[in-house]
Amino acid sequence: MKSWFFIIICLLVFSRIIVAQENSDEEFIIGNKIYKPNANWFKMAQGISYHFSLGQLEHNTLLSYSFRIKKYWFQAGYHVSSSRFFIRPSMQRLNDIFMMYGKRKETQKVNVAAFVGLAFAYGGTFHHAEWNDGSLTEWYIGFNQPGFITTLDVTYKPIYDLGIGFSAFASVNKRYNVVGLQLHIYFSGAYQGKIE
Repeated sequence: MKSWFFIIICLLVFSRIIVAQENSDEEFIIGNKIYKPNANWFKMAQGISYHFSLGQLEHNTLLSYSFRIKKYWFQAGYHVSSSRFFIRPSMQRLNDIFMMYGKRKETQKVNVAAFVGLAFAYGGTFHHAEWNDGSLTEWYIGFNQPGFITTLDVTYKPIYDLGIGFSAFASVNKRYNVVGLQLHIYFSGAYQGKIE
């Protein structure tokens, strides 16, 4: 029960922490390069997560694309949390395919974004273990169900359209609840060309 309370508090805090950006969308120049503010971006993230039911740390990976429709920001992507690294198979695994709504604040050197939304969660989780003829057998249960996911990203941009940063996230569903931290790489579509 404590884990649900913590996750709900995280969802509320993350969804309220950012105020909408009111900057114009006029192009600007840095050096001899032309950039457009409020551009869409792609994020690749890798980190650790805490699995509440099993009380253990896991590996997690997230790939997402953030885009704007009028003044509204959305993020779509894929998240995985598992006892093994992303490409190694494991019966203990949460997969989220998600769509989130969020807020963004961008400056020349920093991008801060918070998103919350729905996920289709599927995978497998540990159910029980039993001894059988002198050997331990682990049993897993599969699932596919709706869930919730939220992220908070803080990105430092040494170049206006490229950056590195940290993300905090939570994924909540009936069978597999995790919170975690990630290191991410940020690729923006802000670059428009050079001044000749």
